[in-house]
Amino acid sequence: HEHSSGEMRVWSRVLVVCFLCLCLVVGEVASLDPARPARGGVGVAPRRLKLAPLGSSGDGAQLPKYRVDLDQPPGVRWNDVMKDKRAAAHKTITSLFALLPEEVHTEVDKLVLHVEERLPVWAREEMQGIAAALNVTFGDILLVNFFFEITPFCTSVIARSSSTGHLYHARNLDFGFGMPSFSENLRDLAMDVEFIKGGEPAFMVTTFAGYVGAATGMRSGVFSVTVNEREMTGPLPIPNLLKGVLNLFNAILTTDAYPVTWATREALEDDASTFNSVVKMFSERSLATQIYLIIGGASEGDGVVLTRDHNSLLDAWKMDAASGEWFLVQTNYDHWLPMPIWDNRRKPAEKALSKVGADAILPSSIYSNVLSLDPILNQLTVYSTIMSCAEGKYESFLRKCEGCSPI
Repeated sequence: HEHSSGEMRVWSRVLVVCFLCLCLVVGEVASLDPARPARGGVGVAPRRLKLAPLGSSGDGAQLPKYRVDLDQPPGVRWNDVMKDKRAAAHKTITSLFALLPEEVHTEVDKLVLHVEERLPVWAREEMQGIAAALNVTFGDILLVNFFFEITPFCTSVIARSSSTGHLYHARNLDFGFGMPSFSENLRDLAMDVEFIKGGEPAFMVTTFAGYVGAATGMRSGVFSVTVNEREMTGPLPIPNLLKGVLNLFNAILTTDAYPVTWATREALEDDASTFNSVVKMFSERSLATQIYLIIGGASEGDGVVLTRDHNSLLDAWKMDAASGEWFLVQTNYDHWLPMPIWDNRRKPAEKALSKVGADAILPSSIYSNVLSLDPILNQLTVYSTIMSCAEGKYESFLRKCEGCSPI
């Protein structure tokens, strides 16, 4: 009986946190209003943006690059990064928590007491170290990490060049829900991280300081991956906020499900990973949120988009260059359904890729003629990343387009 009442108290707290977070975010979704006119297609020529000088904070500047040594204890391996990004991290956390009712902080701190030991050791200790470096609570860092887990609006592209034979994997990451102020803050936290193991480069990720998961990453010669949020499609613009928050808290209260960006980080870190083993793992593993996983590889034919529900694979959309399907575009909606009229980034991206052509597709043309095209590039786009797994090339750029569509 005591066990049942204890469980009831924990789940009551989960529901309180979910309700408060839902009220917060739904209040910010003005940009998803279907009454807003549909954004323009690709009738206008794509902007060909020049890269800003290295070190510039303008659109097109290369993201700063840091190294994280996996041979260091998890609790200290992010110290150098957080020392450099301390002011930006505090600004972002403060602005986020200023919108959250005090009850959220209180309930999260209580939940942490119940779930801390359920977290994987590496994630728990890394977040504890980050919290110590920033002089905030572990519950604060956990909430920030889970907030990032459910909010990446994105456009991901995988395309195979007929001239080079290489597959190029690219993405624009948009911080969604109509909160441009957070997009601005996150630009100061965005970075490329090269993880080192045994003194040698192991893998790359593009991430935010304070976030331990991996939504964009590559293990050279093995696989590249981007994670896109999966939104509800249909006549009304209702995002999967409540389901996402419930599933995330369920993930830390049970052993049944797992945050997808933590699973991605572990796959990148695993020396035994192959393209096929990663596709199999993400096809079968129980995940905390419904999601799209866009996975590229180093060999011909290595390209797939996985559509995942909480605990099952719904669709595996494979690239078939031999049959003319030399690229795949995934945004935040099921590819077999019509795109919502208020957010159709996929069609402009597909038309732009077709216009470039398989013989001319290169990282430079993807950046200039696809990722820099409105509305693929929009006011919420924080960064663009372009990867070539076979060549071991990885580049990320800050994006800032105040005159673009608001998404």
